[in-house]
Amino acid sequence: MIEELQALVNKEVQIATALETIQGTLVSVDGAALTLRTSEVFGYESGSYAIIQLRFISYIRLL
Repeated sequence: MIEELQALVNKEVQIATALETIQGTLVSVDGAALTLRTSEVFGYESGSYAIIQLRFISYIRLL
C-alpha cells in the first residue's frame, strides 16, 4: 500500500478520516503517516501541513 501512496506524492488528493475530510497536495508518505500541504481547511493556515496517521484514514481520492 505504501508504494501506491508514494505514487500520489505531489498530486492533489482528498483524504477522509472518521472526523474530517482534508484536501491538498500529498507531500510525503512513510510507514505510519502521510503529510498533506493544505490551504483551505479550517484550523490550518495557508501553506500549512497536516500529518495524518495511516491507520485513521478511511479513503484517499485523487482529484
